[in-house]
Amino acid sequence: MSAGLALPAQIRRALRPVLRLVGPVLDFPAAGDGCGGSPVVVCPAGPALVRRRVTASCAVYVAWDSRRGCRYVGSVCRQGPGAVGDRLAEHYAHRTAGVARRASWCLLTVLPLSEGIPLEAVRVAEGWTARLLNPADGSAHPRVDLVHTPAALVARADRRVEFMDPSGVARGTA
Repeated sequence: MSAGLALPAQIRRALRPVLRLVGPVLDFPAAGDGCGGSPVVVCPAGPALVRRRVTASCAVYVAWDSRRGCRYVGSVCRQGPGAVGDRLAEHYAHRTAGVARRASWCLLTVLPLSEGIPLEAVRVAEGWTARLLNPADGSAHPRVDLVHTPAALVARADRRVEFMDPSGVARGTA
C-alpha cells in the first residue's frame, strides 16, 4: 500500500458537501495521511490495512465500490487507534451480509473526528454524511435534524458551563 494513495476525483466531488458540513468537527492532525491538506484518509477496504493507516478512535467512514459508488456510511467511537479497522472487520464478519461487503467494498474513506467529540455529534455527522451520499447498502443511519449540524452540537456542548455551589460541588450545567 502506498502512503500516497490518492482520493479519486469522483469520490472527492461526492465528499465536497460532506466536508463543508462536517469540516468543523474533523481532526486534521489525525488525518496526516490525507491528500493535499484534506482530512480524508483513503485506503483499500481491508481491516488490517485500515488498522495500519487510520489511527482515529472516532470517525465517520464511507465504503466505496469499484465504480466509485457509495456503498455504506458508518461511524465509530471507541478506545484505541484500531477502532475503524476493528469496526470494518465486524462488518466483514456479519453472518448474512459479510460476504457481499467483502466483495463490493473496495475503498474506504475515513473522516477522523476531533478528539473528545460528543457521541451525539458523531452520530449526527454519520447521519448527515449518509443523507448527502445516499449509500446503496445500510439504512439504519441516525436521523438528521436539519437545524443541528455536527458543528452546532459541538458549539452547544462547548457553551455548557458547570455550576458549582460554594462548597465546590457540581450542581449541573447550563
